[in-house]
Amino acid sequence: MKYNKSFELDDIKKIIKDADAQIRLEDAFKSQANEIASLKHQLDLLESAIRNDYDSIIITELSLEKPGPKIVYVNDGFTRMTGYTKQEVLGKTPRILQGEKTDRSILERLKRRLIEGQAFFGHTINYRKDGSEFINQWDIHPLMNAQGEVTHWVSYQRDVTEKKETAKAIFNTDFGTLLKQREEFILKFSKDELGFNCKYINEAFEEVTGCSSDDIFEKGLASVIHPDDVAMIQNALGNAFEGKTVSELLRYKIPNSTEYQTIYQSFSPVKDDTNNKISTVKSVGKLELKEI
Repeated sequence: MKYNKSFELDDIKKIIKDADAQIRLEDAFKSQANEIASLKHQLDLLESAIRNDYDSIIITELSLEKPGPKIVYVNDGFTRMTGYTKQEVLGKTPRILQGEKTDRSILERLKRRLIEGQAFFGHTINYRKDGSEFINQWDIHPLMNAQGEVTHWVSYQRDVTEKKETAKAIFNTDFGTLLKQREEFILKFSKDELGFNCKYINEAFEEVTGCSSDDIFEKGLASVIHPDDVAMIQNALGNAFEGKTVSELLRYKIPNSTEYQTIYQSFSPVKDDTNNKISTVKSVGKLELKEI
């Protein structure tokens, strides 16, 4: 982008009598203008990618209490999925998609997770503008500013209605039952001179994976995943204990079968409040329905 002198720069240069100082000032303005142009280009690319994403993306304000959280952004995928235009929903809340069959227990669980500043993954029945039902898969994450404060929520949504028969085939259950099942589990790991140790497994783990928690405590996480994925877990845990958040697709054994199911699993560092050092790693696993 070509640099154009601003009125402010010319005005300031009239005050500065030193020629060298004027040159330095103009160079500084040029550098700043070029940096702004570069950032704007990056934002334009990001906006284009998000706007044209096939899935629905919603960004809302932070407040979860009514009348919030107010919608501040939706992409074209949201319009395709729901039938609402951007102009119709800005300033409204995602509650406009809810209706008679929307599972209130799922909504309460969602709210509790967000109040705690945690991400949320789940399914429920939502409604399009024309009143037709669809099964909505949420993946909601907090957006933070440079100070680490949560300022907004971003929600990635997908219509998984067509996966209804897939769910019956894979899980031998109806989709209504599946929606009420837990979709994620939590593990926590510590580290010592011998390696990484799983120190906590919540009760949802066995419900989601079908694997035994006792096996992990006794034999390690490697006992329930594909042998080729063991190195990925070791690397993910190593990176998390160094302060990075890592996500992997891991294949878990299906009990009494030679098959595996895919789990999307994130590994995040958790700092000790007393010395601000990483004390544990929290891992959240999410089960997604797969196309067949």
